[in-house]
Amino acid sequence: MVTETKKIVCGFCASHCRYKVKVEDGRLIGFDRGGVKRDSIMAKMWANVVGGCPRANAAAEFVYHPDRLNYPLKRVGKRGGGKWERVSWDQAMDEVADKLGKVRAKYGPEALAITSSGEQNTGEEFRVRFQSLFGTPNFLGPHSCGIGMVLSHLMSGWMIYMPAVRPETKCLMLIGANPHQAGPMLWNVIRDAKKVWLKLIVIDPRRTVVAEEANLWLQPRPGTDGALLMAMIQAIIAEGLYDKGFVEKWCYGFDKVAERVKDFTPERAESITGVPAGQIREAARMYATIKPSQIFHTNGLEEQANCTPALQSRYILAAITGNIDVPGGDVMMEPHPTYRLDKEFELTDMLKPEQRAKLIGGDRFKLYSWPTFDILEKNINRVRERPLSSAWVTGLAHAPLVYRAMLTGKPYPVRAMLTVAKNQLLTLPNARLIYDALMSLDLHVAIDTFMTPTCRIADYVFPAACGFEKASLQGGNYTLYLQGSETAVEPLYERRAEFYFWRELGVRLGQENYWPWETLEGFYDHRLSPLGVTFRQLMAAKGYDNPASRDRKYEAKGFGTPTGKFELYSTMLEKMGYDPLPYWREPIVSKLSDAKLDTDYPMTLLAGARNRRFYHSQDRQIASIRKRDPEPIAQLNPQTAGPPGIADGDWIWIETPLGRATFKCRHFEGIAPDVVQAEHGWWYPEDDSIDGLWRSNINAVLDDDPDLCDAVSGNFIFRGQRCRVYKA
Repeated sequence: MVTETKKIVCGFCASHCRYKVKVEDGRLIGFDRGGVKRDSIMAKMWANVVGGCPRANAAAEFVYHPDRLNYPLKRVGKRGGGKWERVSWDQAMDEVADKLGKVRAKYGPEALAITSSGEQNTGEEFRVRFQSLFGTPNFLGPHSCGIGMVLSHLMSGWMIYMPAVRPETKCLMLIGANPHQAGPMLWNVIRDAKKVWLKLIVIDPRRTVVAEEANLWLQPRPGTDGALLMAMIQAIIAEGLYDKGFVEKWCYGFDKVAERVKDFTPERAESITGVPAGQIREAARMYATIKPSQIFHTNGLEEQANCTPALQSRYILAAITGNIDVPGGDVMMEPHPTYRLDKEFELTDMLKPEQRAKLIGGDRFKLYSWPTFDILEKNINRVRERPLSSAWVTGLAHAPLVYRAMLTGKPYPVRAMLTVAKNQLLTLPNARLIYDALMSLDLHVAIDTFMTPTCRIADYVFPAACGFEKASLQGGNYTLYLQGSETAVEPLYERRAEFYFWRELGVRLGQENYWPWETLEGFYDHRLSPLGVTFRQLMAAKGYDNPASRDRKYEAKGFGTPTGKFELYSTMLEKMGYDPLPYWREPIVSKLSDAKLDTDYPMTLLAGARNRRFYHSQDRQIASIRKRDPEPIAQLNPQTAGPPGIADGDWIWIETPLGRATFKCRHFEGIAPDVVQAEHGWWYPEDDSIDGLWRSNINAVLDDDPDLCDAVSGNFIFRGQRCRVYKA
């Protein structure tokens, strides 16, 4: 028996945890649990990964699952009919390339839309390269976990996004973040720090485990975080708690911000949010005086209406208190100093200006438009040596408008889609409209690890290698930390990494001169060459590279903005035609905006909540995971569920103007009586009927009307739409 230990970066979620696995005679067994001292920090982290992450514990079950996609499949009969013919990679690639070529010749390259980047360590640099050379601007966004990435670049020239709790961090404010569910390793760090020195403020409509352990928990009405944050800014300025030295030297537009929030007192915010004014002032004082302080926000803030002005307030709070890029404060993240970044491989300059201008939604939702990227890049290049990669930051077509273009041909026909590691029928709002749009296409191609509902309505489905079956490099583009992941086991059957999908398709479509690397590992050797190591040498050593970080990077050349300062007043938003300052506007879907809507649908729906056992729509076919949470859960306050009575464990309907979905009720006193929370991404792999797709799909009943979306980013509203609840 040959036993090996492989270094892995897990692809089961966006945390990308690092650990080791044991392989015997080429078969994945599970964790290698040896070699870690029991009293070390790593031991705590490993204990959390090995004992606390059900997805990681099910790695071997995932790799060898009998329902994995193993061969390329070609649709037989009508789309969505469930009949497939097994074909070779070469035949499938030849036919897909031929059909894409015909779509391009008839309608133009912009008739192709692409949606991708689930986990399993997919590589966006390959997608962007193919897309740039093909000539389509339409990679679908927005991404609800990325608006802060773009906005922080606009306001500072750097990405200020990921948490970095250090011993210097004295206060942490979590906004719409629940690391107990979404990031247990981070939660362990926070909890340990809180026992000794850290003060914790939590802003969340639900009394989560994190909220229960906070020093101060603020429970706003869903969708009103922006008003609460503006009131905190007002309190800090009114009480003189801001960092006068930092503001005077490094901030642009402080006087304008002070004027904007002058009358936005905690008392005014209380009437909007339901949070007592005293609590808002207490939070403002804690955050401003217990320094260094840090803010961590996630989807809970970015999935609301008016999320852009709310995020502006979030970054303004950090800036006026002097918590930007100081030890223990919000970190201005920087790329790896030598690694070849994605920008070198994206070839975005090959995407012609006239094609960039065709980006669907780019003229309306300008945060992700190409003109925004051009200005960002110019400003950033002035203050730092490393280039800005485009993936996630810009060039994102507005998904609701793209799907409508498939159905209407406006502003032009979109006739083909490549779905790569994405299950948009479960993860995006208005899933029925998306279903109709995909069914209308001339060509729909998918690549994934399992036959998802979205794959079921494709014309060709390719089998993807999972994160344990391929090499990968993670990080480096926005973080100093760069880590590699070995191929733990060779891909079974005909599963392949996405690199080969993009490369082989590109070569067949005339891109052969731009794909010189024949293997994924050869490509990684090229990326690592400035470090003087090959991929195998990196993995034979530590498996990662982590250069020393720098604090107060702005002191060298200022901030990467038009003014050279941290822009509290965003001159870039102003140039785009948007309000350069944060504001509060009651969402259209709010109960205060539409009396009839409130009468017919009296409850507020939180639809983006995660269950830590699953990642988005993934893993529900994994028996060891599913048995722990076999059914979709909706949380309902017992007060709401009173007479005539919805008992704990009853099945209920959650209905909106777009339809209804069914969930099992779980009584939860930590949620407001007029709020219901439904789990995200639910489907039944064992039921491949169309009814099974809609049964508990909360996204199928959420509206994605562009008029409802955030006016700047175009982001959807997952949290705050109206509904009614009744017993099933």
